[in-house]
Amino acid sequence: MIQNQNRPTPPTTAPTVSVLMPVYNVEKYVAQAVESILNQTYRDFELIVLDDCSPDKSSAIIDQYDDKRIVRYKGTENVGLANILNVGIGLARGRYIARMDSDDVSFSNRLQTQVDYLEKHKEIALCSCGLEKFGTENDVWVRETNPEEVKITMMFFSPVLHATAIWRKEVFENNHLYYDQETFPAEDYDLWSRAIFHCRLVNIPQILYKYRIHGIQVTKIDDRAEKREKEIQKRYLKKALPCLKEKDREFFVEQFVKQEGITIQNVKVLKNIYQKVIVANNKDHFFDKQLLKERLKKQYQSIVFLLLKKESKYANHLFLLFDLSLKQIFKLFLK
Repeated sequence: MIQNQNRPTPPTTAPTVSVLMPVYNVEKYVAQAVESILNQTYRDFELIVLDDCSPDKSSAIIDQYDDKRIVRYKGTENVGLANILNVGIGLARGRYIARMDSDDVSFSNRLQTQVDYLEKHKEIALCSCGLEKFGTENDVWVRETNPEEVKITMMFFSPVLHATAIWRKEVFENNHLYYDQETFPAEDYDLWSRAIFHCRLVNIPQILYKYRIHGIQVTKIDDRAEKREKEIQKRYLKKALPCLKEKDREFFVEQFVKQEGITIQNVKVLKNIYQKVIVANNKDHFFDKQLLKERLKKQYQSIVFLLLKKESKYANHLFLLFDLSLKQIFKLFLK
């Protein structure tokens, strides 16, 4: 393990929350990120700053802060995001682990709100919150608040907003749930896809986090992301629905989820494959049956709608209209 030569002796009393902030080439933004945590209304935390050998001035900026709640860790070699986060988990003394990206901003009541939620809902092991983008994009992301819907969303994309997540350290450690560098840059998606079989994950609807978009996020530029996501989705389905045949699992991920090679001429095959998933779930009982039916039907209708929307004439595809909702049909003819 990388040794930290400059880590101060921690206080004798362990904090309730350990905030993990990996740092790499964020000299423009890291001060704002650090201060957004130091200024939290919730005070019982430690901020573990994990410098993964950043070559810029990030480390020097962090060293300017004289706050006993900051725990500095600086490695001797770059080990990657997942590995450095695992180092942080090993250093963490809190009952809860919270994530924070070093180029983002947490609202001042973020930790208080999420800790309060977990304290009141002992059956929940992790919660993330809503976020708003800022910088070069403006948007709001809020994920599902129902744990059963979270399980279904896992088939399509990560249902947890990584940087906003807080989880129970003991639950994850007891189930050997750590990040895997081999799944980078989808290391969070991989972790949640394994955790879901051991504990309940939810999202609270409050927007408590500002997610900076500045054009160099790894998930935007790393061509490994798509490959990693498909691998995670296939592994997840294999464990969730063992009754689903391998060829159907592959087809579902590549064509129903990723929509590879789907055209208006062959879109009907998607209806058959999602019905096979429903049949497998009726045997394996992993997903809520009604919620799964509704979600898969909605996904199929969305794909059909978008394909029909691109057509100038519907005469050759009128049979597909019967698969749409009335609202979608009206939208098509009013375009």
